[in-house]
Amino acid sequence: MGLASLFKSGIFLDLYFVKNNRANLLAFLLWPYLMLSLVLGAGLLFGSAQSFRTNVGSDVDPVIFFVSSTLIASTSLSVMWDVGGSVLLHRWAGTLPYVLLAPHRTSTILVMSYVPRYIFWSFVQLAEFLPLLFWRKGTGMLLDAGFMAAAILMGMLPLLGFSAIFASLLLMVKEESNILSWLNPVILILSGAFYPSYLFPLWARVISQLLPTTYTFELARLSALLSTPVLREALTIMGVLLGMAALYNALSYAAMGEAERRALGGGSI
Repeated sequence: MGLASLFKSGIFLDLYFVKNNRANLLAFLLWPYLMLSLVLGAGLLFGSAQSFRTNVGSDVDPVIFFVSSTLIASTSLSVMWDVGGSVLLHRWAGTLPYVLLAPHRTSTILVMSYVPRYIFWSFVQLAEFLPLLFWRKGTGMLLDAGFMAAAILMGMLPLLGFSAIFASLLLMVKEESNILSWLNPVILILSGAFYPSYLFPLWARVISQLLPTTYTFELARLSALLSTPVLREALTIMGVLLGMAALYNALSYAAMGEAERRALGGGSI
């Protein structure tokens, strides 16, 4: 089975999933607006739009800011759960031995079969937010949508490797508890999902700079935080994401190889 076949299997997996799980499809379509309503509702309950602008230090529209946050947070959670947590799902379903014995590296199977789902659902969620962006900025929303689309695609590259590293760790330690269920929110908070990372204390900023999601959030919010975003800022963030993609994907490839060797040697088959 080649890489094209893995990619094609990912497409058909999601098509049949949507066809046979209409209630899940409806919940997925409602999810972005439920997340946005929760964040904006909590913000209005404990503060105001003006206090948010004062804390951020910029005349930013909170709605635009949190639309980009919600979009990137939901797509990032999806990557970390569907790639990083897939080892657990395969183990619980009893299919992990088949994945380990497949001709391709486990990380390659997880990533190639997941990429179609990521691209399709991420842009569905972006399309859901277009009416709201148009209400806030009119035709100016095209720039925001462009930066968010770029963040979706560029942020995917390092996050796939980052999540595959987690998958290899879960494979080696035979983790059965939901570590990812509490680790994912921590990663999102340190990535600046709710406030820009430059507002964090020093120790948190150091951790934040190591997370690919931090730069994905910055790229998605670029037009919201800067009144006149320039190409230089966007290219700088994209360059960092590409560098992280090379680093984390190389590390994940090596880590998954070691995890497979230990799993096979330890009797996971």
